[in-house]
Amino acid sequence: MLRDTKNKKTAVAEEIAQVVTFLVGQEEYGLDIGKITKAIRPLPITPLPRMPQFVEGVINLRGIIIPVVDLRKRFGLTEIRNNPRKMRMIMIRGALHGTGGSHKPLALVVDSVREVLHIPRRQIELAPAAATGEQAGFIGGVAKAMDRLIIIIDITKILNGEERKALAEAGNVHP
Repeated sequence: MLRDTKNKKTAVAEEIAQVVTFLVGQEEYGLDIGKITKAIRPLPITPLPRMPQFVEGVINLRGIIIPVVDLRKRFGLTEIRNNPRKMRMIMIRGALHGTGGSHKPLALVVDSVREVLHIPRRQIELAPAAATGEQAGFIGGVAKAMDRLIIIIDITKILNGEERKALAEAGNVHP
């Protein structure tokens, strides 16, 4: 907080969100940088039986088994083109709740990672009512950055209760 004693004015430093942006299909999405541990080239995925279509399976990252969600399938894109040179897996810390209050990581498959933006919080609006239904409850808001609109994802809502339960039954994650 800054004070100007002469004019008795108080200015508050503007809150800034650091958002990692990435493409899924033709759309640009963003996640709070604090939720991300790293972005890596895709690793081999071991499929799991009877999972939702968008759960690709699991990967082994340094001895840790991590569920993988393909955001292209999660968002219902009908045309998916793999470009191994640009595709990335974004590792998310503590996105899933394990037993005993532990938090487990999650990997997201995206088409490409773009950049880290510093966006004033006042430029992030709540998700429009039409985008908050059962199929899109993971949309946390929409950010205005220069001439772009970036859909902000609430990673805690990327899987619904049934999907978390399916992963729990596979022995990897507990709801």
